[in-house]
Amino acid sequence: MATAGGGCVADPGSRSLLRLLSFCVLLAGLCEGNSVERKIYIPLNKTAPCVRLLNATHQIGCQSSISGDTGVIHVVEKEEDLQWVLTDGPNPPYVVLLEGTLFTRDVMEKLKGRSGRIAGLAVSLAKPSPASGFSPSVQCPNDGFGVYSNSYGSQFAHCRAFQWNKVGDGLAYEDFSFPIFLLEDENETNVIKQCYRDHNLSPNGSAPAFPLCAMQLFSHMHAVVSTVTCMRRSLIQSSFSISPEIVCDPLSDYNVWSLLKPINTSGTLEPDDRVVVAATRLDSRSFFWNVAPGAESAVASFITQLAAAEALQKAPDAATLPRNVMFVFFQGETFDYIGSSRMVYDMENGKFPVQLENIDSFVELGQVALRNSLELWMHTDPMSQKNETVLNQVEVLLSTLEQSGAGVPTVVLRRLNQSQPLPPSSLQRFLRARNVSGVVLADHSDSFHNLYYQSIYDTAENINVTYPAGQSPEEDLNFVTDTAKALAGVATVLARALYRLAGGASFNDTIQADPHTVTRLLYGFLVRANNSWFQSILRPDLRSYLVYHPDSGLRHPCLLSHRHLLHQCQSR
Repeated sequence: MATAGGGCVADPGSRSLLRLLSFCVLLAGLCEGNSVERKIYIPLNKTAPCVRLLNATHQIGCQSSISGDTGVIHVVEKEEDLQWVLTDGPNPPYVVLLEGTLFTRDVMEKLKGRSGRIAGLAVSLAKPSPASGFSPSVQCPNDGFGVYSNSYGSQFAHCRAFQWNKVGDGLAYEDFSFPIFLLEDENETNVIKQCYRDHNLSPNGSAPAFPLCAMQLFSHMHAVVSTVTCMRRSLIQSSFSISPEIVCDPLSDYNVWSLLKPINTSGTLEPDDRVVVAATRLDSRSFFWNVAPGAESAVASFITQLAAAEALQKAPDAATLPRNVMFVFFQGETFDYIGSSRMVYDMENGKFPVQLENIDSFVELGQVALRNSLELWMHTDPMSQKNETVLNQVEVLLSTLEQSGAGVPTVVLRRLNQSQPLPPSSLQRFLRARNVSGVVLADHSDSFHNLYYQSIYDTAENINVTYPAGQSPEEDLNFVTDTAKALAGVATVLARALYRLAGGASFNDTIQADPHTVTRLLYGFLVRANNSWFQSILRPDLRSYLVYHPDSGLRHPCLLSHRHLLHQCQSR
């Protein structure tokens, strides 16, 4: 929804409140304390809000009123329970405690249609993850911002060929007038349910007697309408107010890039300098702010690329290869390709040392952790291959990948029909600017295998990262999982292909990705960031960014430290 440089996230008064939102359950007389407040309120600390997001024309997401929203708690464990809050209940407004399996578009549309009776929503986690899948993203991710349009490849525009994310219901792109929170702690969820049973649940469906158990939700956002409106209000505040209040923040971050051979970054490469680009994305998202584990949608691919970079730089002749290799990790791709759009813009305007004409070939890792059997699919763009030169270059690229995979028994490279379009990928943004010889490697031939794309359930378990019971954290860190072995195979193929594409020939068969590196990265990014290996990589002043959530693998465990870890992993 957010265009490059034009997307905003609403600021609920201050930057700290945006990340540390909490809400309280009103439990009159149920807890001991020295003050009236402590006897009335029980704070719930392990929660995550749905926040307001804006683009050039619309707003999506959720927020509370400026003083918070309060409602009587009603637990909805099956769809029939909705009738009480929608029509029958005599004491609206209600705060609905919704079972995770019912957090669907159909149910949310019903609640949204009766917003006058709904004060807010608290969603518990579904355990196990919904078997049929759950993706609040759209079926055609980044629609309108890739290479295909009504004037270029119209048969592929708007996912006319097929929907890439079949289970996507678009819930994360809806606008809700009431606050919605995720309950991350099962114990806190049980506290709310017990309060409901003690005070709000009456026999025979009759109206419960007072006092009732209620919940108060705080997630106020100042921004409304659109990015344009938000930025105009911020400008007025900063220009004329003696105590300016920022009403929205841009969605911004940093791409991470590194070259196999050093270059002078103060200038630009010569036109005849050739660079092979290896790219992937860093980011994911979900319906709830900062709860985006992204195991399959992002983490597995950038870990694989890191392992490939480590393997390639160990080649004895890496420093003397005829062509350079640039590893790129794009940030913000979830929101209309922000990261790759910015890099293309900088390349076109001479603000980046590598120019578009320097790109010899482009290899991107998409979702790669959920392969059926051993297959890894090579996606290419049919439109650019109408140019015979590009067609021949793509053929060389595909042949090189196939040759590189021949000696890796855990990976089988597969070609696709040349009439099939590219999946959502950063390569599309480069193709909008120039006909680039490129390929996207993915575990799917058509629609995503990932049933939890951009959702809270895209966790380590989704890509089968599990550990034997009874092991210590240090033993888990070094335990090589089957997923780590499989991704190491993909990393080996990628590293060998990059070596060949860069002009190498002598040491191709000796290049091998280390599964121990892969398994440690998986553990660090998906399970426990605050581990001995990450501590040894990061500078002492950055170690405080490592955050561990022992009760779940939901929150992205490194948050602010992504780019620091990636930079230092590549520097080792």
